[in-house]
Amino acid sequence: MSHDDSQIPALTGSASDPFISVIMANHRGAAHLPAAMAAVLAQTQARIELILADDASDDDSATIARRIAEDDTRVRVIVSDRNQGPAATRNLGLDAARGDWIAIVDSDDLIHPQRLSRLVAAAEAAGADIAADDLVHFGNAESRTLLQTLSPTPPVLLGAADLLAGHADPRQPAYGYLKPVIRRAALAGRRYDTALRIGEDHDLVLRMVMAGARFLLLPDPLYAYRRHANSISHRLSVETVAAMLAAHEALPPMPDPTSRAAARAAGRQLRRSLRYERLVEAIKARHWSRALPALADPAMLVRLAGSLQDRRRRAAAARQGTGVADQRLAPVIPPLPAPGAAWAAPPAPAAAWIVAQVTSGSDLPPGLPPWAEWLAGAVRDS
Repeated sequence: MSHDDSQIPALTGSASDPFISVIMANHRGAAHLPAAMAAVLAQTQARIELILADDASDDDSATIARRIAEDDTRVRVIVSDRNQGPAATRNLGLDAARGDWIAIVDSDDLIHPQRLSRLVAAAEAAGADIAADDLVHFGNAESRTLLQTLSPTPPVLLGAADLLAGHADPRQPAYGYLKPVIRRAALAGRRYDTALRIGEDHDLVLRMVMAGARFLLLPDPLYAYRRHANSISHRLSVETVAAMLAAHEALPPMPDPTSRAAARAAGRQLRRSLRYERLVEAIKARHWSRALPALADPAMLVRLAGSLQDRRRRAAAARQGTGVADQRLAPVIPPLPAPGAAWAAPPAPAAAWIVAQVTSGSDLPPGLPPWAEWLAGAVRDS
């Protein structure tokens, strides 16, 4: 591993005293990297450092990052000489971070200019150690947000049982996808589990919450989460699920009956997921002697049928577009409240509708709130 210190300019001004360290792990992200880095550097909180940790990319990622670092002293570039995965790469960023707060942003995503300042202000006002906002999916046929099934209006505090429910109950949001800001003092030297290639964020935040950290979740739809063919966060396999189960089973005992019940449910769901991934692997390899016993399990049949149905639905949506074009169907699009304040109406349906409108080529109504204009522009320009 080599730390590309030659590409770290002399620190002057705000770069010498960062308040927020933004860690952006990257692997083969050259296509979207300039826009992602520009979105971080355009934050209204100027006291930031952007630590671009590249995981031995074989594209132009390192060259792009170094070029941007030459023009902005807030950018620091770390390049690994071998591929290690997202957890190890983020750990490099954590080791280098100097800010009071740590922010995680993926190298293919976009963030609103006020996002970091709002999250930290809300966290500090609430005495929280971790804060996150909603993820707005874009870049594929689906237009939704992570919190859309809940559609909250006020911020909420998440406990260990809430985080575990995202693993245990498919009807609950998968909170592990959230991109938090973390108080560095509360991190207390913890690092990502390098055995995990999926679920590393969930594992780290859960361990922090179990140790007493307070997690504030905001409804703000200010993180544009790009889904594309090279995304790895939704690609489960036998190996990735087995690692997630091992990490779950290695957690310390839960402190209360509610979280203990949630942990048991999450363990059952992970074991069920592992059986399913083994079934899929056997079917793909045409190992029917392994697949047929699993197909005798009704739960596996239901899950397999659901997966096939979901794949057909996504393919049909991709062929036909989102189909959302009638402005009379528009939900209420509320203005952006003060950091940490409740929204006048749930913003998640509005955010999903905006993405659907832009993706389908439909017009948006005039007079949108600035946050909605930002989201529409982010999707349109991507």
